[in-house]
Amino acid sequence: MYHLSPSLLNLYQDCSRCLWVEIHEKLKHPKGSPFSASLKSGMYLALKKYADEYRTKDKLPPELQKKINGVFLPDQELMNKWRDEHSGLCFADEKLDMTFCGGFDECIVREEKGEKIFTPLLFKIRGFGIDEEKHDNHSQLQLDCFELLLKKNDYATSGTGYLVYYIPEAVRESGVVKFNVQVIQFVSESMRARNLIKEVVGVLNGKIPKKGQDCEYCSWGGRGAQIVR
Repeated sequence: MYHLSPSLLNLYQDCSRCLWVEIHEKLKHPKGSPFSASLKSGMYLALKKYADEYRTKDKLPPELQKKINGVFLPDQELMNKWRDEHSGLCFADEKLDMTFCGGFDECIVREEKGEKIFTPLLFKIRGFGIDEEKHDNHSQLQLDCFELLLKKNDYATSGTGYLVYYIPEAVRESGVVKFNVQVIQFVSESMRARNLIKEVVGVLNGKIPKKGQDCEYCSWGGRGAQIVR
C-alpha cells in the first residue's frame, strides 16, 4: 500500500522519477539549504503559536480581519491533531491500494445556515509580494488536497482556500520584524487532487520514469543519482 501526502504529490509534479525513487528505493528527496529550511520551520512554528493565541479569543488577528470570513478552528486539541499528518485527516482507497494524509497549517470555520463550513488556510513566508495570478502551483495543489481530505472526512467545505503571505518589510528595535501581510483566496477543487492521486499511483505501479528534463536531482545527488542513472 502506498502512503501519499500533499508534499509527495508536489514532488511528483516537480519530477515523477524522484518520487518513484523516494517511494520504491526509500531515498528521501533533498529539501534544499538546511539554513533556509530551519528558518522557515521556525517562522511557521511562530505563526502557528500566534494563531493559537487568537483561537482562545475566538477571533482573527487584526491584519486578517475583514479579509477572511470566519475564525480559526475553535478546538485546539483537534487543530493540533490536524497539523500532524500522522494523526490528522486521512482517507484510504482500497481500489488504488493507498492511503492519503495531510497536515494542515490552519483551518477557518464559519457558520452558514446552521452548518459549520471549513476552509483550509496556508501560511507562506516570502521575501517579496506576489500577484494573485502568479501564485505557485504547489500552494494550489495543497489547497486542493486539503479540500479533498475535508470532504472525505464528511466536513462541509467552502470550495475555497486561503494563502496568507507574511513578507518582511522592516526591522525595528529589539529585533522586531514588521511584516506586510497579503491574503489571497483561491478556488480549491477536490476532484483535481483526486485525479492527480490516480495518476501518481499509476506511475508508481509502473517502471521507473525517465529522467526529469529540468530536475537537477536526477543528474546530481550521490547514491540517488546513481540509482536514477
